[in-house]
Amino acid sequence: MSKIKALAGETAIYGMGSILPKIMNFLLVTPYLTRELTGGQYGIYSIIYAYIALIMAVVTLRLETSYFRFATLGNEREKAFGTSTITIIAMSLLFFILVYFNASAIAGAITDVGDTKYIKWFAFIISLDAMVAVPFAKLRLESRAVKFATIKIINVVVTVVVILFFLEFCRHFHANESNNYWASLYDETQLLDYIFWANLVASAFVFVLMIPEFLGFKLQFDKALFKKMIRYSWPLILVGVAAAINQLFDRVFIAELLPGSPEENERASGIYSGASKIAIIMSLFATAFNYAAEPFFYKNFKQKDAKVVYGKVALAFTITACLVFLGITLYIDIAQILIGKEFREGIYVVPVLLMAYLFLGLYYNFSIWYKLKDKTILGGVIALVGAFVTITFSCILIPIKGEIGASWAILICFVVMCALALWTGKKHYPIQYPLIKMIGYILTAVALYLIHLYIIVPFAERQGSPILGFILNSLLIIGYITFAYRQDKDLIEST
Repeated sequence: MSKIKALAGETAIYGMGSILPKIMNFLLVTPYLTRELTGGQYGIYSIIYAYIALIMAVVTLRLETSYFRFATLGNEREKAFGTSTITIIAMSLLFFILVYFNASAIAGAITDVGDTKYIKWFAFIISLDAMVAVPFAKLRLESRAVKFATIKIINVVVTVVVILFFLEFCRHFHANESNNYWASLYDETQLLDYIFWANLVASAFVFVLMIPEFLGFKLQFDKALFKKMIRYSWPLILVGVAAAINQLFDRVFIAELLPGSPEENERASGIYSGASKIAIIMSLFATAFNYAAEPFFYKNFKQKDAKVVYGKVALAFTITACLVFLGITLYIDIAQILIGKEFREGIYVVPVLLMAYLFLGLYYNFSIWYKLKDKTILGGVIALVGAFVTITFSCILIPIKGEIGASWAILICFVVMCALALWTGKKHYPIQYPLIKMIGYILTAVALYLIHLYIIVPFAERQGSPILGFILNSLLIIGYITFAYRQDKDLIEST
């Protein structure tokens, strides 16, 4: 149990580095952007950024995960760091050159030729972020979670400061018709430009902060080790590309598959993307868990009780994720205040997306075996099946059901991927997950949400008392916590 407690502690710290910055982004940047940008502008922003995760998987060749494998189980930490870092730097420079000088064609393919400048800035951002992927993995491997978290938070702070500089400081002088340098920096037609600039400056700032991590190791390229690392990681590229499609391309599919005009579809994509920011909290929780769990699983792989611990970790994740699901869905009227009014019309997609991201977190649990057993090719196959499911159901559901169809496609995808990870894992690395209990918690959370939706909400509306609804929803939350505590007291107390 002490191992699970340690993992919970690291998840909390990595949450500081992954969830807290995103929550800061959600609380400070998202409300700002969904009020400053139109649905169409936010759609362009969302579509372009949907490509980042996909391209990052290709540019990094997923060598940050391969670094984990060979730095721990292979005991080749210094060579693994040097080989993976040099490779990614070379890939980043090549990517930058190719994209920068073909920006117009790329812009025309994914949005509009008029967005060429965004593609060029996008190339800078990805190149800088890719080059620090392995140094960040090094911090995680060395359990230097505090530094990891600090730099991630600084990234958000710099982004916010730059945005506020242009949209508040410079705008103030411009609005007052001041004839000075600061006023000249603001242009009402360049709001989206300032957002990209902010991200670019933040990425550059983080790169500078991470330079000491490059100096801690002798950067040497080992050709023999590179072949081993790329053999291990190339299927993970497929996983990364598929993950980007499964998690981020819903807004791209909406823009392409809805029957409206390009401008109407971009607005719909922006509305959906803005509303989905509320559901992203579950995804961030799963990401924080994955950041902490991946090195944890590697370190405990050779322990006798590893499989028992892995099963308990999955149960602990399920209990907590269901609480997150309820905490957001039961108080959705409060949560929606954080996004602009124009974007609240898409709030109905949030519950489905929350459940989808819950299954994403379960997939992180169930799929760890293929990394531990060097069966990454099977992980790639599962990911490709998931991407196929996402694309297929998006094409079927979005034209019929609109934006909600995109969220259902994602949920179906992650349920299928969980099932495949469990099925293949039983053969190669069987772990006795307490599936009955886990399913029970999920069904309990869904049942409580349905009670909220079909009983409490109508009752509170008839009584004309939002406070009454708040109290009854709080009782549901307390009921869930009490139920979980009675069912798994030892597990909960150990975390």
